Amino acid sequence: MRSIRPAVTIAADSWTVGVVLALVVAGLPPPVRAAQPVSDAGPVEVVAAAQVEVAVSGPPPELAAPPGAALGQAQQLEASGRFAEAAQIYEAQWQTTADARFLYHAAVARSRAEHHAIALRLLHECLRVMSAAGPLPEAVRRHLEVARERELQATVRVQLQVIEGTQPVPASTLAAARISLRRLGLAGEPVPGNSFEWVGRPADGLHLDRGRWQIDVEVPGYAPARLVAEAAPSWSLQVQRRKVVVDLRFSPERALRGAQLKLRALDHVSPFAVERPLAGPTATVTLTPGLWQLHVRARRHKADAQLSIRPGQPPIDVALARLRPVDDQQLQRAPKLLLGIFGGFAATYVTGIGLLVASANREKRAERRDAAAYEEAGVEPGATGEIDPAAAAAIEATYPAAQLHRDLERAGRLHTAGGVVAGASIGAILTMLPPALRGKRRALVLELGLGGMLLAGGGGWLAFALSQQERLLADPDLRVSPAGLERREGQRVAASLFTGVGAGLVLFSGIALAHDAADRRKRARAFAAAPWAAPGLAGWSIAGRF
Repeated sequence: MRSIRPAVTIAADSWTVGVVLALVVAGLPPPVRAAQPVSDAGPVEVVAAAQVEVAVSGPPPELAAPPGAALGQAQQLEASGRFAEAAQIYEAQWQTTADARFLYHAAVARSRAEHHAIALRLLHECLRVMSAAGPLPEAVRRHLEVARERELQATVRVQLQVIEGTQPVPASTLAAARISLRRLGLAGEPVPGNSFEWVGRPADGLHLDRGRWQIDVEVPGYAPARLVAEAAPSWSLQVQRRKVVVDLRFSPERALRGAQLKLRALDHVSPFAVERPLAGPTATVTLTPGLWQLHVRARRHKADAQLSIRPGQPPIDVALARLRPVDDQQLQRAPKLLLGIFGGFAATYVTGIGLLVASANREKRAERRDAAAYEEAGVEPGATGEIDPAAAAAIEATYPAAQLHRDLERAGRLHTAGGVVAGASIGAILTMLPPALRGKRRALVLELGLGGMLLAGGGGWLAFALSQQERLLADPDLRVSPAGLERREGQRVAASLFTGVGAGLVLFSGIALAHDAADRRKRARAFAAAPWAAPGLAGWSIAGRF
């Protein structure tokens, strides 16, 4: 047994040195050297325990990198502490060989270089590629997941919000966004090798190393935006749409007289909305990428189009089409029509006032003659009691009741005609409003219908009031005084006014509608003439609808 002890002691010492070297390479502190066991079995038990510990802490054999010159170079760089350069060699080998084991070793090197965000991406890709190739051994899968969880703990999960104004940019637009991330040092300088790019916004956020980052975002249709900030749970980045200069070309040129151009954004809020007259066949406008609605309105032509604006937009050709009569629902402000209706208003107003004044004068004369006849007979004018037969005979002889009734009836007819004609002047004023304000054609149609209703209702009411007055004046034996008749004239006055307004609306609205229909037919038949030329030919072209 004495001859065996030195051998055991040597074996134990060799085992201790091997374990210490293995733990130093693994980055763990060396264990405290324990006193050597006295029995021969002691060292053997310790060696077995140490072998189990080393097998568990190291990567599974399936993740060992294949031998090669590049592997040796990368290991030399790792031994000298240049982990980022070693990681680049592993990544290049992955690109060349598509061997996922190089992804694992690149992730380990990135982690040792404190590039945990890149290491996490490499581990995720390694796990995905190896799982797609076939079922993973449980030891490999568990080792990769533990390594990935360790990198997750070393990073900060960042949610990036890309905002335009006050609204977030749609996810469909961000799907094509390019995001560049660069780690910054203490002095704001970029950290070599610690940068990467991302296409689209990650749904579960970005996992970044703790520290200061520079983020550059390029969204299609938007100006590039940059943010420098510490890694935090949430980042907010404001973007603005690019300005796009667009050339619009309109045709035919002869259709642009009095044309008005309108442009408005449909899918976003833009400060570049356009509303201006067209001075020529071309127009240059500044817009933002997205959908735009174009409207052009000229005297006899129009154009409506939906434009999709993008950076580098080529010139856009816009063809104007002639307005059909049914298309132009807006009334034209025709000076001749307005002047004619105003002339009708003036004529009806003056005529109505004249008739009312003549009616009042005739009624006053009849009233004075009747009062004079009463005074000559010695009776108080307007007396309502019984009158002496002799006095009544004297009154009848001086101013017969039949004559009085005829005079009152004629005055009433003049008054009725004056009320109707004066009401027609109100209808003329109401008819002038839609053409003067360039309203819709349906306004005149509504006025025509309202006038017809007033004319029918007021006419029937007026006929009833006049029949009552005629029955009252038809009996020559029942002398009616002007004052007594005046108390019964309220219905006739109101009926004549309603009838006049209805008649005016029907008459002048009908005239306005007829003028509008004729104007639309005229515009539909309008023709254009222009010179034309061809090789060896020249002439004059006439186009229109006949």
